Amino acid sequence: MNFRGVVLVFVLIFLSGLSSVSLQSQLLDFVFTEILPDTISISDLPSSKVVSKDTARMIKRYIKKGDEIYYDELKRYDLAVLQYQEAVNLGSDNQHLLFHIGKSYYKLKKYKQAKPFFEKMIFVDSIENNEAIYIYARLNHLDYKFDTAIYYYEEYLKTLSPEELSEKREEIAKKKKECSYGKKYVSNPVHAYIDILGTEINTNYVEYGPLASLNDSLLIFTSRRPGKKDKIRDHMGRYFDKIYFSVKDSVGNWSQAELMPKSINTEEHSAAAGLSADGKKFIIYKSENNGDLFVCNYKNGDWSKGKKLKGSINTNSHEATASYSYDRLTMYFASNRKGGFGKHDIYIAKVDENGKWGDPDNLNALINSSFDEISMVALPDGITYYFTSNGHSSMGGYDIFKTTFINGKWDAPTNLGYPINTTGDDILYSVSANGDFAYVASSRNDSSMHDIYKITFANPIKPLFDDIDGIMLMVSKHGAVLPECDGPKNIKKLDLTVLKGTIFDQFSKDPLFATIELTDNSTNKIIATFTSNKQTGNYLVSLPTGKDYGITVKVDGYLFHSENVTINTEEGYNEIVKNIPLNMIAVGSKVVLNNLFFETGKAEISSSSKTELYNLLKLMNQVPSLKLEIAGHTDSVGKAIKNKSLSKKRAEAVVVYLIKNGISTDRLIAKGYGEDKPVASNKTKEGRQKNRRTEFEVIAR
Repeated sequence: MNFRGVVLVFVLIFLSGLSSVSLQSQLLDFVFTEILPDTISISDLPSSKVVSKDTARMIKRYIKKGDEIYYDELKRYDLAVLQYQEAVNLGSDNQHLLFHIGKSYYKLKKYKQAKPFFEKMIFVDSIENNEAIYIYARLNHLDYKFDTAIYYYEEYLKTLSPEELSEKREEIAKKKKECSYGKKYVSNPVHAYIDILGTEINTNYVEYGPLASLNDSLLIFTSRRPGKKDKIRDHMGRYFDKIYFSVKDSVGNWSQAELMPKSINTEEHSAAAGLSADGKKFIIYKSENNGDLFVCNYKNGDWSKGKKLKGSINTNSHEATASYSYDRLTMYFASNRKGGFGKHDIYIAKVDENGKWGDPDNLNALINSSFDEISMVALPDGITYYFTSNGHSSMGGYDIFKTTFINGKWDAPTNLGYPINTTGDDILYSVSANGDFAYVASSRNDSSMHDIYKITFANPIKPLFDDIDGIMLMVSKHGAVLPECDGPKNIKKLDLTVLKGTIFDQFSKDPLFATIELTDNSTNKIIATFTSNKQTGNYLVSLPTGKDYGITVKVDGYLFHSENVTINTEEGYNEIVKNIPLNMIAVGSKVVLNNLFFETGKAEISSSSKTELYNLLKLMNQVPSLKLEIAGHTDSVGKAIKNKSLSKKRAEAVVVYLIKNGISTDRLIAKGYGEDKPVASNKTKEGRQKNRRTEFEVIAR
């Protein structure tokens, strides 16, 4: 390094110790105009690239402006990084720049963008090298490179002075332990489905705090998005948190989110904190008094203005999330008040004999760690509880844990594992009544922002279908839901059959947006409802083994279509492709009743046919002018005259059911065709099965 380079390095060291941004800028002006030669290289800056003096001055101006923003108390790293990036674009890669642009991205939680800058720094001695090593360890930790992260956590400790080491040793030990837990969880993933909610809910801004009503028809959540008239931002340039809601329609789609009324949203931060099971009491968080909890009541179709929770629930400390027990007599909330076991702890308050909240108690040291516990949700069974913590056996950030309360005793918390939990923040706010699924806020999937996800806990009756893209949803690396995949690699371990295909108009071939009902034929209960893709008509339904399923496809203006799928327990993983054409309700249109069953050789309708008969009855009631021919068909096994008689009796049995349920006799005709109208060869088992059918045809409308 030449003399000028040596001087520059010492000046930069001196500058880094100055608290005055203005003085830093003045000295930088002197350095760049008086000391630097016409060209600069790594031996001077240090930098690996040679640039002209004019370019150097431009680089200097961008770095200077970036530093002014970076060190300002407003912490506008998003603006600082724009200035630093211009310097990078001009060819600069000096260590000061690399560190500050990398750390700006890191502070913005844009970890993918941050990592390359620190990769360039860790092998070079620089002023900021020890902090760069720590951040590089964190970035590898967040990227599931656990062994690499552990190595650099240890390297970071080696750079510290004895005083710094005593301060940081415990923190780094925890980070290394998180990496060890992460290796364990990722190598033994749990069965779960993770779906990001659509653009009706999530945006490019922060969404969190999802609270669902008990029947899953209402979702209330918090977002930091800009409103139509929202021009107010906080001191960091972010929009204030506001509370939104969305309503689910009859086919399971969420409506476009809307702002909750002004009685709930304030001029500053307002956040969804808790919702009672009946949806009539809503707890909100407001940023006043360091953060307090308020309750709103739903009466006569409107939400009341939030009233601060009475008693000792609110303090001068920070009270965050809250939840009710199923009977609303107990509240669980998070607070960082004095006397806790860690930072934020879970507290419990109960309604006293006067109907008021009694003094809260710290839940206990088994649940509350020396770190943060920030939410707890109780299931209606009064036994099962979920909570969120960045302590215990977290793999990094906030993880979701499960515990039970039986016979007055709390069980030790269990981490729900990967991919439910990730190395980022995963915060649970709401669980379904039966515990099958939950809504969480998570920063997974390489997102720097929290989005809202639905997690289905080890429940095989779950659509693996993306309503936006019309493709298979796969839980993949690091809990992400892949937008596409070559094959169902992650679910081959499950014993299930995947039924997939396209639903379209029989004649135009246009894709149809259909409702798909899945029925357990043994109980005649609809156990799930799905929809096909709006743009493509694609559908995909997962069916666990060992059951007999009825599948009904419905579209307004079309005749319904039914499929019967029986899956033996020994089948394991299987795929069935079934493209389904639908006929419009028009004269001549036919439908086979695939879920109509008879006893062998008899005309008595099986009890497992109730759902199919009900669908037919519903169609007749929805279209009062509809007239149908009910036709019975058989294969060619046995005597032809006997087959024709049996087919006629079976058709008549369907007609009798419809008449008993209010359908006029003049709208129905029963015919038996026996083996006269086969739709497949009678020489094969599969062909004979297709020929044994009962169908209906529209004869008038």
